Amino acid sequence: MICTALVPRICSFQKLEHLLWGILFLLPTGLLAQNYPTDAKVLEDVKKYHGKIATAKVQNEWKLEKEAGYTFSNMAKRVVAATTVKENGVSKNLIGLAIYTRGSASDKWTFSRYFVTSSETTGLTMLTEAQIREQTLELLRTNPGQVLVTFSEVAWVYDITFPEGLTHETDRSGDLIYKGSIGYEYKFISSYPFEGGIRRYENPLEIYVRVKDGAYRVAVASVLNRDPIKETLMTEKQYNALPTLSQKPFDELFGPQGPAVPAETGKKEEKSGVKLPKVKTLMKN
Repeated sequence: MICTALVPRICSFQKLEHLLWGILFLLPTGLLAQNYPTDAKVLEDVKKYHGKIATAKVQNEWKLEKEAGYTFSNMAKRVVAATTVKENGVSKNLIGLAIYTRGSASDKWTFSRYFVTSSETTGLTMLTEAQIREQTLELLRTNPGQVLVTFSEVAWVYDITFPEGLTHETDRSGDLIYKGSIGYEYKFISSYPFEGGIRRYENPLEIYVRVKDGAYRVAVASVLNRDPIKETLMTEKQYNALPTLSQKPFDELFGPQGPAVPAETGKKEEKSGVKLPKVKTLMKN
């Protein structure tokens, strides 16, 4: 009687069972049991893959993804927080994804990799603004290409500053990225017959600090391109006589005073003295 009242057309257990299976078939795949690896298995796989993890803990729930070319969810991800073993008193706190894949919807999940999304080093003293500035200047002295890729055309460097204070971001590798600014003069030729000179830039500078020999050190810096703020035109002889970082030591082309523009040769001096180059101030965008 109860069966007849609730489901008029189903009066046997066999028919009811068929109906339930039909309902399950219509449910989204993500709601069905996926036979995910156990938490213990996830931690075992992550520790074996990374090799230097001291402690780890799974977080949140599994997330399914379907890559291009698949008709089913072929990838499953689980957040894992971990701490690495200490080396010289230093360790890292990691947040990453334990990633599993499968070839078909009926296959078991197979561990693929542990993808670190963020990393924070602990146990180290942070660098001061003065230390970051001096270490970046030292890079310019020893290997200017690690800061200014086209250093062969850089005729002067004014300074490295931090207009917004000493702030940083941390990328997934654990590098600390500081936001600074660098001022410099860059040689250019814009047309033929000759028209050239130098352009002054005040460009944003990203300074990457990472752990080396148990301490934070400036590793590399990246200049973000912006429009010049001033342009100084020269004669061809003046231009050719102006040295760059590829020709002179860094300390000879560094300071607040700016470059000394070579005097023109082979020409008579005007009454007012040596002819100075034409300076044009450019508007910032």
